Amino acid sequence: MSEKKRKRGSVEDGPPSKKIAPAAPSTNEVKVTFVPDNEELCPVVASTPGLSIPTNIPLQPYKKSRILTPGHKPSKSGTYELLLQSSNHPRLDYTAREEHDGSADSLLKHYVGVFDPTTSELTVTEAHKIVVRSTLRSEAEEMREERERRAAEVAQKPRASALKQDLGMTFGTKKAKKAIASITENAISQGAGGGPGGKAPVGSVAAAVVDAMAAATAAMPTRDEMQADIDTTKPRPTPNTNATTPAEVYTLESLVGADTVREIKVKDWLDAVKENQDVKTSSRFVSRRLETVAKIPDIKKLKALKYILLLIDFHNVLKSAGKDGGKKLPQADDMAKKLGGYGALVNGAKRNFSDKGMVTSWYLDKLRTHVAALALIVDNFQTDVSGLTGDLRLDSAGMSKYFKEIGCKVVALSEDERVKLGYSKAEAAAHKQAKLRLPLEFPKQRTPRQKKR
Repeated sequence: MSEKKRKRGSVEDGPPSKKIAPAAPSTNEVKVTFVPDNEELCPVVASTPGLSIPTNIPLQPYKKSRILTPGHKPSKSGTYELLLQSSNHPRLDYTAREEHDGSADSLLKHYVGVFDPTTSELTVTEAHKIVVRSTLRSEAEEMREERERRAAEVAQKPRASALKQDLGMTFGTKKAKKAIASITENAISQGAGGGPGGKAPVGSVAAAVVDAMAAATAAMPTRDEMQADIDTTKPRPTPNTNATTPAEVYTLESLVGADTVREIKVKDWLDAVKENQDVKTSSRFVSRRLETVAKIPDIKKLKALKYILLLIDFHNVLKSAGKDGGKKLPQADDMAKKLGGYGALVNGAKRNFSDKGMVTSWYLDKLRTHVAALALIVDNFQTDVSGLTGDLRLDSAGMSKYFKEIGCKVVALSEDERVKLGYSKAEAAAHKQAKLRLPLEFPKQRTPRQKKR
């Protein structure tokens, strides 16, 4: 008997497969609202590493404004730091605070959302991540008791010292008794009230002396004030202490005066250089720079060179006036003969660098510091100290002193500068550089040491 073949998908093979129709998409819209936590306290996400906090412990919340680091942009939320604290437990203190240890977890932000099905509105706000830790209160009490015990020991030290001295006077040797007596005689009493015979106790006398010294020294200037007074009276040009670049510290107008700058004529130099004529001056410093500056041309630097030449010639016509280092102006005829080419500029130099025909050492220093400051303008605020030594008849150390007086740093040539200028190592030692850099460094007043008695 042959078996009848069944058709595929017959009932005997199991229930037929049936496709389930997909659910219809919801037509309701959800409105999302973000609530910043600028004013009200927000929810928290707390972790309790290593402990289990009871659920009936209330935590008191505190908050303070978050301190933003420089360059950190404030966010729309998280503008304050949160702290929770509780001391309701009989033995433990609980503290919950935000921890910013730089780890990945501390950089995460947490949010809490509340969905209202009736209005289809989802309210989202940022939750502060806090860590709850506990402290055994007995430890704090032990620390407080330890502090009280130490304070009591300190208070008992004078009494213990007195008892020790009494024992020494009673049972000590002659040498020990003599030492204790010496300490007692030289001690200054701290007690109050009148002494024997109506005299004031030693403590009152010492207090009166201290009060008198304090009153006498109250009006004394501080070291910084004394240094400021000394700086204002020094024979040097006044620097611009608010300068942000070296070019603003000393300007041609501040060194010479705006009216004098307009009176300085340099057309003759410009014309001579333009016609390739050799301009001869009495200054090596000026001669080495005149042609280069005139070819640019830089009128400001040319005028600075012209005034440097005037001051150098003015400096070198002065006559010796005595042993104090001062000098005096020559006779009017001699002065006009040697400096007549400068016209009215000579009168301005006489007013600025002399007093009634005398050029004291103070005015002489003032003239040399002005020459140094003008040289910095010409050489872009870095110049060779030895460039002016021959013109002002000074050695390298003396010229370095004047550059330091106007705030320069005098340093040796670097190896790259030496190679660039073509100096040997022996030659480079004689060519120190005066550099005007910010902040300015002026020589400080030296405080003389007291001789030991």
